[in-house]
This record gives sequence, structure tokens and C-alpha cells, in this order.
Amino acid sequence: MDPRAFKLLMDRWRPGWRERSARQKSSWNPTCLVLGFGLAAVFWYWLFHAAWALHVELYPAHAGLLREFWGEGISGAAFVSSFLMLMPLGVPALVLGALAANFLIWLIPSARRSMEAEAAGDPEMTFRGVTIWMLKWGGLASVGCVILSIIGLATLSSLR
Repeated sequence: MDPRAFKLLMDRWRPGWRERSARQKSSWNPTCLVLGFGLAAVFWYWLFHAAWALHVELYPAHAGLLREFWGEGISGAAFVSSFLMLMPLGVPALVLGALAANFLIWLIPSARRSMEAEAAGDPEMTFRGVTIWMLKWGGLASVGCVILSIIGLATLSSLR
């Protein structure tokens, strides 16, 4: 997408985003970003293993065959189902990682003061505002993605 078109879309979708972005100068912002992505990887791992456990409940013959997931010689149908089982879980993992990182950074008094100063009274930039926004939109996206994952795990009748 053309960067100018993206900015125009963002201006329409999220008025004031440029000003909010320009105020984010604290060194805690990149720290929160890195921590969020790191935690997202952990959450994705856990979510996949939870999905696999549910899959094994539906297909007990697959118990103990996790190492064969995306194994050599996988069919197209099995790949599509396993892809649906795994990949959509990245969205709730990112949401959980961002929420957890935001909370952990908020627990550090100097980081909290720095972030509150950046917010400068803008309710969308406060800890509460960001958390509500992530729960609202991230939760909505996560529900859809979990449904896709359930479809994938339910239709993965063969690992080959």
C-alpha cells in the first residue's frame, strides 16, 4: 500500500493518530514493543498447545503425534487445516502479548510516569485507554481467529 494512502486512511479511521504518534518519544515505548512481541511468541506457543490438546480430544489417534504436525509428505488438505489451526492464533497471541507488556511496563513507576507525561491527558494514550482499546478491538479480532483455529483443528482428520 502506498504510504500516502495509508496515512490518509489512518487520518480518516483514527483522527489524531499523527499527533499521538509524535508524542511517543519515551525509551519505554520500544521496550514495551520488544517485550510485547516476545510475550506474544510465548502466548502463541501456549495457545497452539491448547489447540493441539483440543484436537487430540477430537482425534485421540493423534495423541503423541505432535512431532508429525507439518511433517514431510503432508497433503494439501491437511496443510490447510493445520495452517488454520496454527496461524490465526497469532492474533490473540499478539493481543495478549501487548496487554501483558503494557501491564508489566505500567508496574515500573518511572515508566508509568513517563507514559503518563506522554499521554498529556489524551484518554486514548493512557494505560486505561490503551487497555480498553486493545481489549475491544483485539478481543473482537481474537474471537474470529479462535473460531478459525477451531475449524482447523476440527477438520484436521489426518496429519498426512
